[in-house]
Amino acid sequence: MNAIEIFKSFAKIPRCSFDALKMRDFIASFAAAQGYTVKIDKADNILCVKQKPLICLQSHYDMVCLGDAPNVEIYEKDGWLRAANSTLGADNGIGAAIMMYMMERHDNIECLFTSDEEVGLIGANNLEHQITAPYLLNLDSEEEGAIVVGCAGGVDIIAEKPTQKKAAKKGFMAYEISIKDLQGGHSGVDIDKNIPNAIKVLAQELHGVQLVSINGGERINSIPKSASAVIYAPKDFILKNRNSGIKETAAEGGVLVHSKEIISMLQNFHQGVRSFDNKLKIPHESINLSTIQTRDNKIKVEFFARAMEKKSLENLCDETEKFLKSFGFEVKIEGFSTPWRPNITPFAKRVQKVMQKFFKNIEFKAMHAGLECGIFENIKPSLETASIGPNIRFPHSFGECCERASIERLQAILEELIADLA
Repeated sequence: MNAIEIFKSFAKIPRCSFDALKMRDFIASFAAAQGYTVKIDKADNILCVKQKPLICLQSHYDMVCLGDAPNVEIYEKDGWLRAANSTLGADNGIGAAIMMYMMERHDNIECLFTSDEEVGLIGANNLEHQITAPYLLNLDSEEEGAIVVGCAGGVDIIAEKPTQKKAAKKGFMAYEISIKDLQGGHSGVDIDKNIPNAIKVLAQELHGVQLVSINGGERINSIPKSASAVIYAPKDFILKNRNSGIKETAAEGGVLVHSKEIISMLQNFHQGVRSFDNKLKIPHESINLSTIQTRDNKIKVEFFARAMEKKSLENLCDETEKFLKSFGFEVKIEGFSTPWRPNITPFAKRVQKVMQKFFKNIEFKAMHAGLECGIFENIKPSLETASIGPNIRFPHSFGECCERASIERLQAILEELIADLA
C-alpha cells in the first residue's frame, strides 16, 4: 500500500485527542509486523526502531475531531482528499501514514509517533523515549516546497468566573440566539486570514440583554465556528448579523448577575494577530478566543496565545491575565510551550538539497503554529531538526483537505533523503 491507501485504512479508527488508544495499538501492531522494535511510554508515545537508524521520522497520531469524526468518510475531488462531514485528520494522519509506508520499505530509520499534540503537545512534553538518530524530520508542516526551521510557542489561558442568578427584568422575553457553521480554522496558521470567530460574532449581538447561559467553540486550538446563548431581551430585540439565528425559548432559574461584565469582556477582547514579523512574514504574536462554557455554576473561557519569542509570549500572557482579572475572572496559565527558534542547520540544508530535485525554489520558513521540534532539541541538544509536509488547507475545520499529488511527492522526497543519508 502507498501512504494514501494506508491513510484511508485507518480513517475510521478512533484517534481524537485523549481518545486514540486504538490508533496507538494499530500503529504498534503495524510496526511490529515490519520487524521493528516497538516501545510505548507512559504518555502513549510510540518509538519504532530497526537496526541503526539514519534518521528519525516524526508525526503525531491524534487529530482534531469535528462533526462525524472519528468516523471519517474520505472522498477525492479535483485532486484533493476531503472528508464528507468532519475534519479530515490529514493533520497529522498523512505524516503518520507516510512513516508507516517508509517502515515497509526501509530498515535503517527510526519512527516516533507522538500523542495528544493537538491539545498542548502533551506527548512530546512528556516523552520518555531516547531518540538515537542524529537527525529528526517532522512531517507536520502544511506547505510543500518549504522547510520549516522554527515555530511559535503557545500557552493555554483559562479564565473562570462563578455564576450567580437573579430575576430577569420585567417585560423581557427569553430567546436562544446562535451563530452556526462559520468557516473555522487553525488558531495558528489561519489566525491572520480574517476568519470570523463565532464567539466574538455572537458577543456583538449581546447589547442590552441579560445572559442565562453562553456556550461556543470546539477546541482550544481552533477558531470557533459555532456559538449560542440563552438570553432575556426586550420584545423588540433584533439581530444584526446574517449568520445569527433567534427563537423564543423557555428559561428558568433567572439570569446571570454578572451578565454585563461577561458580555463586556467578550466584546472588548482583541481577537487575532497582535503583532507581525515582517522578516518572517508571519504573525509574531496572536491570541485566539477558543471556547466558552456555562457549566457547574461558573463561566469558563479558554484562550490560546502564541508568539515567536519566549518573552513576547510571557508578556502576552501577563497582559491577557490582567485584562481578564479586570472583569472579575480567575485566571490559570497552563501548557506553556517554548518557541522553536528559527535555525537553518546543516541537516536542514541537506533536506533542501534533496528537495531541489523536485522544486525550483525551496524556502526556509518559520510558522505561527506549534511543532514539536523545539521540544526534542531541548531534550537532545545535539539533535538537528526540520519539518516538511504536504499541502494541507484549512486544518481543524470541516474544510480541511490535502492534495494527493503533494503526498506522492513527499513520499518520493523521503526516499531520496534516506538514500542520501545512507
